[in-house]
Amino acid sequence: MGTKTATIAYCEHGEVTAACLECLAMPKKVIPPPPTTPRATKNPGSPKDKISPLAGELDMSLPVHEVDAVIGADCLPARAFPHYLRRAGWIYLRSRDRLQARVKAIRVVWRNERDDLADPDRDLGAGIAIEVDARTWDTDIDIDLGELASRQRDGFRYLKTNDDDSVTHYMGGKPIVESDDDLDDLDEIDLTD
Repeated sequence: MGTKTATIAYCEHGEVTAACLECLAMPKKVIPPPPTTPRATKNPGSPKDKISPLAGELDMSLPVHEVDAVIGADCLPARAFPHYLRRAGWIYLRSRDRLQARVKAIRVVWRNERDDLADPDRDLGAGIAIEVDARTWDTDIDIDLGELASRQRDGFRYLKTNDDDSVTHYMGGKPIVESDDDLDDLDEIDLTD
């Protein structure tokens, strides 16, 4: 077996580097820390902030004053980050107690100017908006909200579009089930054939 010998490093003054008083007294090179990669946020404060991607599993509806004034837009203002909206999820326009049109969401972006869709006289200022695919506007939607209309006056609401294009509404992360009153209206089925 061989023995390892330690290599001794000498400084420019001819001393052992770790023990040279002149070297120890010299100012140290300060290396700045590497720049940090900005983390994505759901509450951006400026256009420089990186915004989190859409990562939910649901669709949503937005209240609008006039549906025709919004159809064809490529961006819809949002008052808050849509946490449960899925990428390529449907955004329905809600007006007069009905869902009247829909479009596919792409991502959340920053806009310097935003008007409130529910109140066109209200300026929301700079903030987040939902970029949509303007090629996917569907104006053949007309879904009566019925008893759910009174719960959905303000703000966006989450829902899920089923395979048959029917809509299930959500509240608090759970589907809203039909009331017992609706079930009483159904005719009884005679199974005695």
